[in-house]
Amino acid sequence: MSDFSKNPSKGLPALKILSVACALACATYAHAQTTDGVRLRTAGSLDDSPQIVNENSASFISADRMETTDDQIVLSGDAEVRRAGTVIRGDNITYTQSTDTVDVKGNAVVTRAGARFTGPELNYQIETETGEMQDATYEYAARRIQGKTKYARFESGQSTQLREATLSTCKPGSKAWWIEADTLTIDETNNMATAHDVSFHLAGLPVLGTPYAFFPVGTDRQSGLLTPTIGMSSDLGFDYAQPIYWNIAPNYDYTFTPRIMSKRGIMLGNEFRFLTENMGGTLTYDWVPDDRHEDRSRYGARVDAWAKWNDFHFDVDYNRASDGDFLDDFSSNLSEGDNAILPQDFSAKYSKDFWTASLSVRKNQVLERDHHDPVDRPYEKVPEFSWNAYYADFYGFEISSTLEATRFKHRDKDFKPEGDRFYMNHSIAYPMRGSYWFFTPKAMLTGVSYNLTGLNNLDPDFRNTVGYEKNSHFVVPTFSLDTGLIFEREASWFGLDATQTFEPRLFYVYTPYRDQSKMPVFDSSYMDLSFGSFFMENAFTGHDRVSEANQVSLILTSRYLDRKSGQELFSASIGQRYYFSDQEVALNRYTIDNWRDVLTYHRRSDEGINKGSHSDYLGNITAHLTKNIVASTTAQYSTSEDRFTRINAGIRWQPKPSAVVGLYYRYDDRSTSYIDEDDRIKQIDLGVQWPLTNSLYGLARYNYALDESKPVEMLAGVEYVADCWALRLVGQRTLDSEDRYDTTFFIQLELTGLGSIGSDPIEELRRAIPGYRPTTDQPGAAGLYDYYE
Repeated sequence: MSDFSKNPSKGLPALKILSVACALACATYAHAQTTDGVRLRTAGSLDDSPQIVNENSASFISADRMETTDDQIVLSGDAEVRRAGTVIRGDNITYTQSTDTVDVKGNAVVTRAGARFTGPELNYQIETETGEMQDATYEYAARRIQGKTKYARFESGQSTQLREATLSTCKPGSKAWWIEADTLTIDETNNMATAHDVSFHLAGLPVLGTPYAFFPVGTDRQSGLLTPTIGMSSDLGFDYAQPIYWNIAPNYDYTFTPRIMSKRGIMLGNEFRFLTENMGGTLTYDWVPDDRHEDRSRYGARVDAWAKWNDFHFDVDYNRASDGDFLDDFSSNLSEGDNAILPQDFSAKYSKDFWTASLSVRKNQVLERDHHDPVDRPYEKVPEFSWNAYYADFYGFEISSTLEATRFKHRDKDFKPEGDRFYMNHSIAYPMRGSYWFFTPKAMLTGVSYNLTGLNNLDPDFRNTVGYEKNSHFVVPTFSLDTGLIFEREASWFGLDATQTFEPRLFYVYTPYRDQSKMPVFDSSYMDLSFGSFFMENAFTGHDRVSEANQVSLILTSRYLDRKSGQELFSASIGQRYYFSDQEVALNRYTIDNWRDVLTYHRRSDEGINKGSHSDYLGNITAHLTKNIVASTTAQYSTSEDRFTRINAGIRWQPKPSAVVGLYYRYDDRSTSYIDEDDRIKQIDLGVQWPLTNSLYGLARYNYALDESKPVEMLAGVEYVADCWALRLVGQRTLDSEDRYDTTFFIQLELTGLGSIGSDPIEELRRAIPGYRPTTDQPGAAGLYDYYE
């Protein structure tokens, strides 16, 4: 049809055929309008599934020239025959109507379901979708697979059989790698290839042979052997894992992974996934029958599942390990939390338009380690009931309400009180906003009540020291006011037309004092100073404490915005909180020392108490120095100590994908009782991914503790990327929980579009090098129109 505009008389017969087809389609549409009407129907997503092909499917033909006889149509010059799912092209096409077959001579092309075959000749039966082609080249674009074959046999539109075939994801003519097979059968219904008498060639040399092999040529999941992982570490030794995948159904699958570790033994990994309309989840169980290093059996298990029914929603996140070192030793995929506490949570939720009710049980497993200090075990909530309501606009008012009842249990009954806590919080605000201002007054009422049990089980000296009351409660109102202005002016940022803003913001809070010194601390802690905490009414997290407040926070922000794109070029903020009265509410937590079997108790009374007139300064600067260079600094300055107590600074240069250099500095030396000594840091961190040549990339990370004068983590490696393969060599050395270095090596050969061999370092590289991007990417699932002919 492309030449019709140049010579209308040549394209006229084809145009008539297409016109008849269009007329039939329009008549059908008109009939649908008169009988059923044109109605909109809801759909979760756009449906791009192909239409069903059957004997009633229409065929379309076009060519520069067309000759007809009683039974044949001869097409020449840019000839084409189309039927749903199949496109046939060639220099000359003879279409026999009685047998519904086409014979193509010269530059024959057949495309079906995203697969394209090219050869000198083609014989094809359209209705049965069968045919044959000699000396063909082929391409599966969705998987970037291409190759050659001496003979191609098309069978029933569902499979293709190739003889003396090659297969590769490299560009045609490349000798990087390819597969040769005596026979290669490609099942296009499940995108699976089966090969016999197979040899794998790398850099022109045969390196592997097998009488039988099968592998995917599409992007759908397939049962079989997945790519193995191979690694080496000082703790595990030689590490080989071979996943075996069973695609049970589109919504169920199971992966069994035997893993051999030369220093440990064998691990049997199991993962079952399921997904239905009303439920889904993952079940994981990793079992080491006999750990030679520990001389015992070890395991890790996880259930992560959800279900829904009408307005109910259920969640389970249950984790368990045989011992405290399981996660450190085997890097399990359990939900690690802080790597010392495994959650064991169950919850049920019922939701309506403006409110939600939930019932949950939150337990945990503490991973105790002999070589660690005792872990501060959290309380368990067995159970917790909560009711939350929120209405965003009730005649301009914003209303929220929370009711909560929780029973707290703890295994350390000598020094941890147990009992019930009842909590309520109701608030009403009236936001008012303009184009350059906002003003939000808010009133809040908070109440907490305790019913403690087991006080007589506490250590007598400890009980007398802390003086908990069995029944205690308080109710306290809070008033806050959040207001700010936004000023703008035209400016310039290193030659760019920009808009500069100046944004002052005030946040005032008043909460009267309530004595809470005889009340326990179940789940609360002191809130760290941040720009977010400047706008919080309570200085504590959790529901055990409500801080006394008569204070105002002032934050000043200025930005430079690109006037054309709106991109933020520069921003700077500084904030401080001013206290009009002392803060007397404290957490009243205690530390317990045991020296020569004598227990002493120290009240950490300064957690929350503030006698000063203002907080530390907090500042932040972020600047896009160029299009590719971004620098950012956040710092906390103590006016009482006249020094910086916390700094997070970094600069990152990323001129193009897979090229990034980042240098970071972290410093935290806040001398307060709620900051543990082990949490104070002073580190520099360098992360690099950089192209050394067009094909070779260097990788590095160096994290150095300045206060301890030793590295925390070191990583070095290279990536070599060719047209259709990549090789990654990475070495990593990290400081483990026992203050010893653990060394790991990653070696991975990736064959683009087919898979990889070795141990995969990509997730570690993403974590270690901010901005890291793999130099190769796997194609995603192909849509109906991605490779449309």
